[in-house]
Amino acid sequence: MRNFYKCIVALALIASFGSCNDEWTDELYVKMVSFKAPVGTEGVTEVYLRYKKDGEVEYNLPVIVSGSQENDKDMQIQIGVDNDTLNVLNQEKYQYRTDLYYKQLTNDFFDLSSASCFIPKGSHTANYKIKFKFSNLNLVERWVLPLTIKDDPSYIANHRKGWRKALLYVKPFNNYSGSYSSTSMNIYFDKENSAPMVMSTKTAWVVDENTVFFYAGMVEERSEERGLYKISMQFGTPVENSDGSKTGTLTLRAENGAINFEVLGQPTYQIRKVQDAVLPYLVSEYCTVNIRYKYDDITSISNMPIRYRAEGAMTMERKKNTLTPDEDQAILW
Repeated sequence: MRNFYKCIVALALIASFGSCNDEWTDELYVKMVSFKAPVGTEGVTEVYLRYKKDGEVEYNLPVIVSGSQENDKDMQIQIGVDNDTLNVLNQEKYQYRTDLYYKQLTNDFFDLSSASCFIPKGSHTANYKIKFKFSNLNLVERWVLPLTIKDDPSYIANHRKGWRKALLYVKPFNNYSGSYSSTSMNIYFDKENSAPMVMSTKTAWVVDENTVFFYAGMVEERSEERGLYKISMQFGTPVENSDGSKTGTLTLRAENGAINFEVLGQPTYQIRKVQDAVLPYLVSEYCTVNIRYKYDDITSISNMPIRYRAEGAMTMERKKNTLTPDEDQAILW
């Protein structure tokens, strides 16, 4: 009798294992279509794209199909510009600070490759090609291309937040753009040489392949009047030195003549590379600019300009993974 019960138990275990294995032959999830566009803390997807000579660069936005089994049919995913979500995000995050609103990228600055993205049978992913045209794009504003997967009876769009929509915050970069440490840049009231003011960082934004802009003096990134204080900084052709570093001269100018921008002396820059002592495939590239200039603060006190003098150095560190091509985001942002 004991042997009989053992046989019953063994048969039950075999049957249970067999039923578990059979489950994997069926689809365990609903197949849904989504963008692969991870949302950051600001509610958008930051997309870093290297600025090219003509200002045009192509970006591949992944479109994915979920599921535990192979995709069993050809799918034509309908994609379009979303004209609503960005307005809701702006109002929720910034309310009355309309100067901080993300701006919807206008048609002049992008081309969609097609009205749809084709995912063939047997594949779970495909790239939707977008051409961005950054020439003359004013990065004082924060530009976002909002896209959405349109509903269609031939597939199920993933309506979970952050999956059906892609809010692409485009950030073109060149060799000189990024966040500079500015603790060595002193800002004085003109005619004074004591009690300097200092900002911890300054961001340099792309103008073209060899030019960036930053905001003068103590003007902050989120100042309502920041656009009045744009200073463009063009990097001249560098000279390579015996120690492997590169040096060159800078050309500075202000777009707004009302701030009476004045360059003092000849601005210069230096670029040097340092290999990581622990991770040899990581290389830190340092770009240091040495500049002196004066400008007028024309907004703090109405009809009473305040003259400032800025002098010193700013340094940007950019870490690169030498095992990864630049197009695949080798830079560790």
